[in-house]
Amino acid sequence: MNRNLQTASREWEAVEDARAATNPLFNDNKLKLGLFGMNAGWHIYTSAPERYVADWDRCDAIAAQVQRLGLETMLSLVGWGGRRELEPFTWAAGLAARHSEPALVSTMHVQLNHPVFVANAAATIDRISGGRFGINIVAGATPSTFGTFGMPIEDHETRYAHAEEFMQLLRRLWVETEPFDFEGRFYKVEHACSQPKGVQSFPAILNAGTSDRGRRFACEYADAIFTHVHADPAQAAAQIADYKSFAWSAFKRRVQVWTHGYVVIRDTRKEAEDFLEYYASQCADRPAIAAWVKDLGMAAQSTSDADRWKFERTWAAGGGVSLVGTAQDVADKLIQLSNAGLDGVLFATIEPETTLKYLGTGLLPLLEQAGLRRAITASR
Repeated sequence: MNRNLQTASREWEAVEDARAATNPLFNDNKLKLGLFGMNAGWHIYTSAPERYVADWDRCDAIAAQVQRLGLETMLSLVGWGGRRELEPFTWAAGLAARHSEPALVSTMHVQLNHPVFVANAAATIDRISGGRFGINIVAGATPSTFGTFGMPIEDHETRYAHAEEFMQLLRRLWVETEPFDFEGRFYKVEHACSQPKGVQSFPAILNAGTSDRGRRFACEYADAIFTHVHADPAQAAAQIADYKSFAWSAFKRRVQVWTHGYVVIRDTRKEAEDFLEYYASQCADRPAIAAWVKDLGMAAQSTSDADRWKFERTWAAGGGVSLVGTAQDVADKLIQLSNAGLDGVLFATIEPETTLKYLGTGLLPLLEQAGLRRAITASR
């Protein structure tokens, strides 16, 4: 490694080390874990009576369980458009004040939030949490989300240019101590300054850029990148390595790569598969799935009705990788993903309390035995 690379590496590692002192997203667990969408629940398209529905008291109790088990994070989602959801910044601030762990991550759309507001809101929550806050930056989203605010959705290139300028201004607001002026394509501010600063040098940034343009943005600005991983282990390993190598070669940055998946754990594989069949097939909310897929501008990648339904059922189940079976089955899949280089997984579940029970009694001990996670401390 040449001298410039060594210097850049040391500087970046120093930032990570400083944030690791307070933010679990930067801890030394090889495979980090969290819950996805507990402020909402609408991302799992099922009409099953057991489905999770966002409620503050229930979410608060779930956060207590997450802390007891030592999971790294709870990440919110946001869709607006009449969906039932607890607003992500307020949600994170409330949980941060109630629980000393985990990391709380608020999802937000660049075009719907001004960086001057976000800088101060993030610093406030970071101080409330003692340095455990993060932001999931969304550069685009769907026409229905923007329609709620009476705004058109920007074209693909524009939305990432917008997001880049957002991040440039946001970083300055987080680190500069004197008022400054800024004028760009999307923002103009005068005598801007955000005080107080957060506990972290700047909160963790997460992003799910997957297109070539999105991938470049994520590698330049995000600490953790979300992506759908290939089912084939070799392809998954190549995909993950590509993100990490590009982030380093282009920007001298070390990034984590995460994915999400729907999880059902039972004492037997058949019990788990039967419950998945029940909520994601028999009780699938097909009109909602069809509307969501259309809003995303996605199409099933087959003309076959059977293949199209297989594609849509993934959304009914919660999206992402399938983590279904016994605790050992799920552990084996997570070990495989970790061996491919994955740093973290967010669990989508319609039954968070049951999922957390099985994590504590079965899954987490298996991951500890595999050397992917440290043992749960007695203090929790």
